[in-house]
Amino acid sequence: MYYVQRDAYIETEVEIPKAGQDYVSVQVKACGLSKPPYPAVREVFSVGDIPLLHRLPIGYEISGYVHAVGSQVTTLRPGDAVVGLLPSDYNQSGCSEYVVMNEFDLVKKPPSVSFVEAAGTIGDAVKAYTALHYLGRMCSGDTILILDGASPSGSLALQLASLGGVRAITTASSQEELSHLQGMQPQPWKIIDISEKSSALRQTCLEETSGLGVDLIVDFGPSHAINPKAPDSIDRKIPSRNDIISCLAVGGRWVTSQIDLTLDATCSRLLYLKCASIGFLNEQSWVLCPTQASRYQHILMDIMDKLADRNLRPNIHHTVSLDAVPEALKGLNSLKVGKVVVNI
Repeated sequence: MYYVQRDAYIETEVEIPKAGQDYVSVQVKACGLSKPPYPAVREVFSVGDIPLLHRLPIGYEISGYVHAVGSQVTTLRPGDAVVGLLPSDYNQSGCSEYVVMNEFDLVKKPPSVSFVEAAGTIGDAVKAYTALHYLGRMCSGDTILILDGASPSGSLALQLASLGGVRAITTASSQEELSHLQGMQPQPWKIIDISEKSSALRQTCLEETSGLGVDLIVDFGPSHAINPKAPDSIDRKIPSRNDIISCLAVGGRWVTSQIDLTLDATCSRLLYLKCASIGFLNEQSWVLCPTQASRYQHILMDIMDKLADRNLRPNIHHTVSLDAVPEALKGLNSLKVGKVVVNI
């Protein structure tokens, strides 16, 4: 399934892809539904590949069975249940019956975790794990701020933060998000309702930290989907950059997924005075860099272990069939809480 001129369509009568020497053919059983991250894809493909930008794959978080393996594959064999992320430069859609991936982009799925749970968790969990442990250098005893905690990435980040022994503050911009956060176990340390007044963020963070500020801010960013100005997009209250930086403690870190972030001179001076830093979050960087394969495998296996032990709980809104994906994509931007998963 692909986007062509911002409309989804299903390819039929496609041959089953063959696995190369180091690759694995996977029969997909479930895929997390997401729109193509157009700005990121544009950066991955060179000018010579411009036609690919008009045919963008849909979905990259997959789980399924190993169908066939290449002659050099040593870690997997046919019949293994696996989960992983499709690299964006493969130009393959996860919303399909078969995909081909490198063996080190996959890990075995625990028997106690369903295919839907695995596919609905892995992408957002990798994003949250990277933000907290690698970019944010989260330590026990820290106070952190996670924006939009009811989002799929945000809820998993809150759970990982709780496991790491930190105090997590989060935000909600609607009653539905607030209800979801209040029902989480364990609950976030503090929930800030910014539906009416986004400026409440700075005041509350400073009050909760005795004026010192938070050690880490995780901002999973606005949606950079193919049509971010769609009429069904959520009207979120977004704190200003100055408010976010003002919440940081001295030496604090701001981790963001905003690909087009710009800072004015006032924000730059404030960062300098605080000796603070900004880290850019892109979970696809792991699968685009072969030298990080062992570290990436550790992340995937740790996520699956936590999911199997129920230390992580999926935030899945509902499932849809493969035929219903074009219609489901139309309302994806209006979804406030949870993940949509394609059951294949």
